Amino acid sequence: MNTETIRQILSERIMLLDGGLGTQLQLAGITGCPDLACLDHPEVVREIHERYLEAGSDFVETDSFSANAISLEGYDRAADAYAISLAAARIAREAADKYTALTPERPRFVVGSMGPTSKSATLAPLMDDPVTPEDFENAYYDQARGLVEGGADVLLLETMVDSLNIRCGLNAIKKLSEEKGVQIPVMVSASLTDSFGRLLSGESIEELWAQIKDDGLFSFGLNCSMGAELLFPFVEKLAATADVFVSVHPNAGLPNPAGGYDETPEMFAAHMKAMVDAVIVNIAGGCCGTTPEHIRLLKQVTNGAAPRKI
Repeated sequence: MNTETIRQILSERIMLLDGGLGTQLQLAGITGCPDLACLDHPEVVREIHERYLEAGSDFVETDSFSANAISLEGYDRAADAYAISLAAARIAREAADKYTALTPERPRFVVGSMGPTSKSATLAPLMDDPVTPEDFENAYYDQARGLVEGGADVLLLETMVDSLNIRCGLNAIKKLSEEKGVQIPVMVSASLTDSFGRLLSGESIEELWAQIKDDGLFSFGLNCSMGAELLFPFVEKLAATADVFVSVHPNAGLPNPAGGYDETPEMFAAHMKAMVDAVIVNIAGGCCGTTPEHIRLLKQVTNGAAPRKI
């Protein structure tokens, strides 16, 4: 894993994640579970990664957001979670290595994407759902194992809305780390569910950080949620609270009535610039509705900008 290289770069500048993947797959005509494209259409997934790398991304996120047994159960593909995660990491690794070879002075990295699953660990018992914390840990373990063995540099628990889901994910990664005898760097990125800045499970940013601050995280951040403009005060609060790298990759604004996103690359870049100018970010990118052009303009905004100091 390239943890120390990434740390060194982050001490010098802001590093960029990529943007939305699911919407790019839809534009390519792929519907249904996006993660299955890693097995059925790997060339399309690779091409999307390369477009983001060309636009300026330092990291590409694997197409594995839902590649866990709990989420894949709805597609009758739970048994394929490990295989999808492994394939997702290998595809992203190939794309990242290609661009590293083209620009050795600017290495590119792979972030293993691990979403919140399709269920809430906190709410499941209240809804008489038989899924248990052990089920969540097992699902995250298989996903993490596939991503690490496929070549991911970092694992990212993203769009997390439930603190118990996060705990299950961290426990699973810790188990894998101990078995492999390596330190696996972990990023955690929460998604806020209301204008007060709380998770679905009720915690504020400060309360969530208090729960996970001793887990040796690589970074802590926010993604998805309500767009960069509305996220600003919460990222500012997070940056003042956490003593690790801070990441942010918001949606392209709030969804419109049709479920789409109307924030143009120019608008997105302007809203992200406010965070960059406030020096509260180390890692930046985009989530739902963002495109390679959003990342291209974000790169312009972050060029020469000072990273947040930790």
